[in-house]
Amino acid sequence: MPSYLLGSQTVLDIAKNLDLPAERWLRAAGEKRINEDDLCVSAVVPMTVMHTIDMLIHDARKERRGNLAALGAMKRNAERFLGGFMQNERIIPMDHRIAERWGELLDMDLVFVDEDGATRSVGSAEKVELATASIGRDGRPFIYVERQQDDHLLIPSLVVECPFAFVQAVEAR
Repeated sequence: MPSYLLGSQTVLDIAKNLDLPAERWLRAAGEKRINEDDLCVSAVVPMTVMHTIDMLIHDARKERRGNLAALGAMKRNAERFLGGFMQNERIIPMDHRIAERWGELLDMDLVFVDEDGATRSVGSAEKVELATASIGRDGRPFIYVERQQDDHLLIPSLVVECPFAFVQAVEAR
């Protein structure tokens, strides 16, 4: 059975609890008999997710936006969701093979396109996720669950399952 590595944005989208493609993919994973033990995250994902949410909360407070309750719920959802990974040892640590691939990726200028069409350079933490997915564990790469990007093709052994493509395929039936 293949193992899956959920990316930071996928986890953030699940924590939003808005029936986004990542949540729909996760629900379907159970229907496809993907075992919970086969769903993992990279060691950097909890830090990345919680930092992102904390920054959103900080900005909302600073700008006096009325979405603090929703952001608080998102933070609780993320803590609960990530807690399951921590309790079941499904957070994949960096080993020497992942570190070597990460070093290779640090030398690459990877560019991803956001939902709104804006391009951005891929940062160090996200490159750890990509390295973890492509190296995997026990000699088997993970299937990386994240929005598909053209530059994913530049990463050796990386296989991506895109929640957005999944939802499009389901809706096309």
